[in-house]
Amino acid sequence: MNEQEYTKLLCVIDDYLGGEPLIIKWANGLSTKCVSDFGINESSMEPEDEDYIGEFYTVVKVIETLQPGSDDSISIYNDYIEVSLKNIPRKIALEDGTVLWERKA
Repeated sequence: MNEQEYTKLLCVIDDYLGGEPLIIKWANGLSTKCVSDFGINESSMEPEDEDYIGEFYTVVKVIETLQPGSDDSISIYNDYIEVSLKNIPRKIALEDGTVLWERKA
């Protein structure tokens, strides 16, 4: 995924900060109804750090699991899922089905 596409993903989530729920689908089949209540954040890690995965990230709060995933590859911690270069959704839509963002590859 290129930087421009990743930035667009983060901005779509950020555009709904404090707004209506988002339906987010993940690579393992997990489908969640989430709200954006965190905003885009900058990692405090440096590129040379062992666990560094990217400069920017956000998290979404899961308010309902619509479909469980086929494995545990998407971690939910205290009802939150981190969206980062390591954990990119497949699709983000509104409850009415309007697609806001979809991964091309």
